[in-house]
Amino acid sequence: MSRKPIRAGIRPSQGESGAEALTERLKDVFSRWATGVTVVATRDAGDVIATTATAFTPLSLEPALVLICLGANALVLPFLEPGARYSISILGEDQQRAASMAADPGPLARTLFPPDGDPVIPDAVAVLHCTVDEVLPRGDHHIVIGAVDDAELGPEKPPLLYFQREYRRLG
Repeated sequence: MSRKPIRAGIRPSQGESGAEALTERLKDVFSRWATGVTVVATRDAGDVIATTATAFTPLSLEPALVLICLGANALVLPFLEPGARYSISILGEDQQRAASMAADPGPLARTLFPPDGDPVIPDAVAVLHCTVDEVLPRGDHHIVIGAVDDAELGPEKPPLLYFQREYRRLG
């Protein structure tokens, strides 16, 4: 008697290809990863271009490096080429409105930022001033590695979190 190998796995539902089913499951799995919320912003000829990003990670202390992952269609991405300056504002739990406004590229988002200087969200938990070191396209996103030029601590308050596709608070 010959044995047949066991094939483990989750079968896609009717009408979905295996790749489509995996993509949908991955969205659900990734949404269960609680993360902080940041606003990534840069200036171009006086205009602020910004986006909300939850894929932010400290990368190294020596040299001081951070990374953000942005969708390939993010409006800010073309402005984040090597050598470009940008800021990362780490948001507090009272800044959900700022996160939502920065996620929408409309003109209202511009009102979040000071008229001059680095584009940072006032009263953010912390701010990093960076210069783009490298941009790595991977899949449907780009990994932006930034050299940290300066760091500021803001008011001490709990962070804004993102979990299961919603903004959340600690506790």
